[in-house]
Amino acid sequence: MGGGWKRNHHVRLIFLLQSTNSLLDKHVLARQSQFKMSTITPRPTLDPDWTPTVYGCNRKGDFWSWNFRSENDQRTVLGGPSQTTNCLPSTWDPSQAYAGTQCPTGYTSACLSTGSAMPTTTVCCPTIYAFSCVENASKNPHGPWFPCMSQFDTSTTRRVTVTDFAANTITFQDVAQKTNLHLFAMGISHTSPTATDPADSSTTSSSPTSTAESGSSSAISAGAAAGIGVGSAAGVMMIGILGWFFLLRKKRTKPEAPPVAAYSVQQVVDTKASHRNTQPQELQADSARELPA
Repeated sequence: MGGGWKRNHHVRLIFLLQSTNSLLDKHVLARQSQFKMSTITPRPTLDPDWTPTVYGCNRKGDFWSWNFRSENDQRTVLGGPSQTTNCLPSTWDPSQAYAGTQCPTGYTSACLSTGSAMPTTTVCCPTIYAFSCVENASKNPHGPWFPCMSQFDTSTTRRVTVTDFAANTITFQDVAQKTNLHLFAMGISHTSPTATDPADSSTTSSSPTSTAESGSSSAISAGAAAGIGVGSAAGVMMIGILGWFFLLRKKRTKPEAPPVAAYSVQQVVDTKASHRNTQPQELQADSARELPA
């Protein structure tokens, strides 16, 4: 009986373990499938040795007024509209960042942008002026085109080339520029590759340019976090199953009763009868004697 019970529970335990492993395998496959579906198209990479193909890009004093004929969409910009094709990479997109770890030649890191849903992005601005980053640049029309901003340090009148995109004209104008006004510039952004943002490592530099960028590469990826969670759940489930098995086995096993003296019923009856049938007898004693006076 005991051996059969043990065999049945061993079989049941093996079945539970196999079922648990099957559930965990399905969970891992589901997480891997979810991870693959969340992978986006790789970002374009930029050769760290890239330089503009046309001489004269990003020259000091080359101020242009970009006028798109709409509210909050007129700026004094370093360089004219031709720089979008002559002074920027051919794959440049104001709404996208390159996959990389450093700014190209002629540009320097102006700021870092971080967010819970996006990796750390570095905005690279021309080195000829002390540029900083425009806060919430995307809230204004064409704002992402001009993420770099520098405030004029002196008030003066400057000759500016005015580009009117609505009228499709270019004119020259003397403009009074004061210290409360700003000069804008087009920038190049890059972001460090992540698990969900693969990039071709053969065309990018592997050495980070700042502590903030190197720190972003040490974050645990979604796949690693999912593996840790699944492993922890498997360990807890295995401990629970083994604990249940030993507890049930302990309840089934009863302690043996202490040994009882092997007396037969007939022996007990004979003993009682022998005591009951014994005739009274007079105790032995010496004859009576008179005590000396």
